[in-house]
Amino acid sequence: MTGKILVADDSPSIREILQMNLETLGYSVVLAEDGEKALQQLGQERPDLLIVDVMMPKVNGFQICRRVKSNPATQATPVILLTARSQQEDVFWGKDCGADEYMTKPFSTKELERAISRLLKRHQDQQAGRASGVREENRQRRAQGLQSQVVALEWDARAMDIFRKKYGEMKYSEMLRTLRDEVEKFLEERKDPGPVEMHDALGLAVVLSGPAAEALKAGQELAARLTTQTGSFYSADDVARGHIPFRNPRSGHEENLPLLSFTARQDTSSD
Repeated sequence: MTGKILVADDSPSIREILQMNLETLGYSVVLAEDGEKALQQLGQERPDLLIVDVMMPKVNGFQICRRVKSNPATQATPVILLTARSQQEDVFWGKDCGADEYMTKPFSTKELERAISRLLKRHQDQQAGRASGVREENRQRRAQGLQSQVVALEWDARAMDIFRKKYGEMKYSEMLRTLRDEVEKFLEERKDPGPVEMHDALGLAVVLSGPAAEALKAGQELAARLTTQTGSFYSADDVARGHIPFRNPRSGHEENLPLLSFTARQDTSSD
């Protein structure tokens, strides 16, 4: 995949590392050492994606992101906030300004590369008018005479809510990113690329090739992998118990809430 990426960071070493890695992958890279320069480059270079440090002189990353997302000419441009700040309020600010990803330093280059590839593909598909959601992808595949199904990977909404309250927004965001990465790996292994939709209240949805029974079986395999992944985000005590103790504020009674797990279901609403 090709594209022009603006990297804005006041650390010369971070700029150098990112430029080297991204150019090796075939991307064109534009650099900015502060927020003011980043905004100038944004107007001059028209990048396809921004990687922006939060703590920069003159204009910070939150301000840059807010300007990008509030401008109709640039609001579709993906923004990745890359920062050493990992407090819950920082994550809230990142979401509030419209960032597409919020990643903390030290960061995994592989994780960053996957995020860039996913966000650029979504952006380019939107520009070209191609399918950008699972239902539209499924419709287009079937229009071409291919067998495919939308498979929902659902979690228990209450279990997710309890996890989020107990472990916080940072851990929650990290887990969602890991789950998406696991789904993308699974699709790559199947040579079955397509969009991955994530719905905070429900889970994820994907398009899987093949007849209904085959796609559902693959979905069940993926659900098991996702359930295994979620276990690594709980404390050792919670994993050993197999549940989270919870005092219901309404009844005052102790309840044992299950750990997060996934089930696969064929979504026939678009059939």
